[in-house]
Amino acid sequence: MTFSGRSAVVVDDEPLICSIVAEILRSEGWDVSEASDALSAITAIKSTAAELVVADIDLGMGPTGIDVVQRARAEKPDIGVVFITNLADPRITGKGWNAIPADASYIVKTEINSTTALREAVTAALDGRSIATRPVPVAPSTEKLTNSQIAVLTLISDGLSNEEIAEARGSTVRAVERMLARMMSAANIKPGASSRVQLARLYWDQLNGR
Repeated sequence: MTFSGRSAVVVDDEPLICSIVAEILRSEGWDVSEASDALSAITAIKSTAAELVVADIDLGMGPTGIDVVQRARAEKPDIGVVFITNLADPRITGKGWNAIPADASYIVKTEINSTTALREAVTAALDGRSIATRPVPVAPSTEKLTNSQIAVLTLISDGLSNEEIAEARGSTVRAVERMLARMMSAANIKPGASSRVQLARLYWDQLNGR
């Protein structure tokens, strides 16, 4: 497959990663626009004849790479999608699994300097077939958690108390306590003084693909 003269948008809030991916694509003949945030990426997609978007799922504060892809598909339903990520569970970003296009390709960040790995992911994305090259665990620690529990896990990582979580979710403190107990059980965390810290660490570990 030849990529000469075709347009792509790469979005990643880490400049080095963004530039590495962009340079590899350019070496393959792509005309590449680089973006460091969701808004810039969406603008680039709208203003170019982009046939491919390569997006980091976690773009820091604000919209995610999943948001970028959803907007891109709204504008251009056939645009190819490649995610650069180490995330084991996209719900950590506030998005569910159903927000990930079934034909999206994935490439782990530690392999982005591989022309072969990126080419395979791009080719699969343009062919409409999924290819996963992420070394994610078969059963990540968050897999047994419900969407509501994932939302609470996010609030815990933000440092909210049980009372503040209950208020934010329109729930009761007792309900929050029961949910935390179920979360600790699902994540194999023993109840104790450090259990909330361990839950917060679980959030950040999953967010960073550990």
